[in-house]
Amino acid sequence: MKLNYRDRILLTAVIVILVWVAGVMLFIKPAIERLQDSQAALDDAKATLSDLKDRNKADENLPERIKAAYAEVSDMTASFYSIQETQVVSQEVDDLLDENEIENSALTTTDYIVTTLNPYSFTSSRPSTEMDTEVQNYIDETGKDATPVTPENADAEAGAKGEAVAAPASIGIYEVTIPYKGELEEVEKFCDKLQKTAKQKTMVVTSVDYKFAAETDKDGKPATEDKDGKSSVKTSDTDVEGSMTLTIYVVKTLPEPNV
Repeated sequence: MKLNYRDRILLTAVIVILVWVAGVMLFIKPAIERLQDSQAALDDAKATLSDLKDRNKADENLPERIKAAYAEVSDMTASFYSIQETQVVSQEVDDLLDENEIENSALTTTDYIVTTLNPYSFTSSRPSTEMDTEVQNYIDETGKDATPVTPENADAEAGAKGEAVAAPASIGIYEVTIPYKGELEEVEKFCDKLQKTAKQKTMVVTSVDYKFAAETDKDGKPATEDKDGKSSVKTSDTDVEGSMTLTIYVVKTLPEPNV
């Protein structure tokens, strides 16, 4: 079968088109897809590299910053007593009492207790006028929908800035009850020492009662004296006895960083 010139031209064009389509489908399209996949992988690698660089930059001087943060926390907690065995707590209190020559007959210490410290609030007892009452009612009305401040909803931004946030906080305590006897002046010095000269400042006198102690004779019996013809127990002008309760606020000692 002989093909004329026109048919040969058409046949050649069809063959060229088929070869081109086959080349596109078999070679060019897969190559484009591989290129797109490689570009996506390259973009992911660049993003990962950028993230790693940011992390590396954020971790610059990390050991020094950890040590600085540890020193700051240590300074902050230096005024607190640490969590320890009840016997150790009792011995520390006993040693402080001995410094002021205060006798205690049966010092008792509770086990470790968790308590909640609430922000201080002040309620004035000052008389108020009707206008004062109206203003206060307005304040209460405008703030009635306010959400109470708790550790969960406290201002995170303020906390991040190191600003004080008025919110309840949990803390561990020991309570120590002390039946004591000593000179009134020394008892006062003991109470002052807890807040003024002691290294830790979180041992607080929560209650104290006392009476002037009875003087004793050489046999250890209460001495008596006559007043207006009546015999009564002679009391000391300097020695007192009674009961005292201490609350010791404690925090766990932070271990040194291993950096």
